[in-house]
Formats: sequence, C-alpha cells, structure tokens
Amino acid sequence: MTNLEELTALLWSCEITSYKFNFENHSIQLEVKRVFDNETTVFDVKLEEVCSFTWVNSSGDDRKKLYDWEFLDLVSFDTISDTKIHIIGDEFLSQYAQTPNICLEIGNSVLLVEANHITINNEKFEL
Repeated sequence: MTNLEELTALLWSCEITSYKFNFENHSIQLEVKRVFDNETTVFDVKLEEVCSFTWVNSSGDDRKKLYDWEFLDLVSFDTISDTKIHIIGDEFLSQYAQTPNICLEIGNSVLLVEANHITINNEKFEL
C-alpha cells in the first residue's frame, strides 16, 4: 500500500481531464492525467463524504477576471490543516463555516475541500 503523501505528490503538475461534483452523493471525482518521461498515467481521484468546498478563481481582485482555459492545470494537490473559513457579515450566512483539509491549486485558482475520505486509484484514505 502506498501512503497518501506519495500519491498526492504524483498529482502535482498534471492535467484534470474530467471532473464531477455530485451533491446528492457528497462527492467530487476527478480524472487526472500525468505525463512524465513520455509515460502517461491516469489517476481516478474521489473525494468522498464532502461536507464543504470553496472555489476561488484567483487572488485579490484578479478573481473577477475570467479567462478561457486551454486545459485544467493541476499545479498542486495537498492535504492541509489549521485552516478555517467563516463567513462574516450576513446574519444568516455567518452560521456557516468550513474547515478544508484538501487544497487543489488549479491554474491560478484554488479549490478547498472538506472531505472525510479520499480514494486514489482504488486506494482509500481517511482524512
């Protein structure tokens, strides 16, 4: 069995070729293609028991600039801790918070996900 850090390290500098957000099953699925030394490897990545996620298009005011992407460049894929997102201001929305444990850097944007499990090519890990 491979450990999670070894597998996620292989996902850096790859291309996301397909993705699916399934709200009913609380999951996010990615197909990730890695080309290294003229060898192509495809990874099936499933984030399971997803309870929250946040997409930020870029940093600062650049997040408002929308570009057509040639492909989805998965720059980095990390497990994270000690991060909490809390909405401030609106009385109703301020009751919601997120503690993401996965960070995907895609191009110049980030997808932060809070999930209980991750499966990469049929190897399941608890987060």
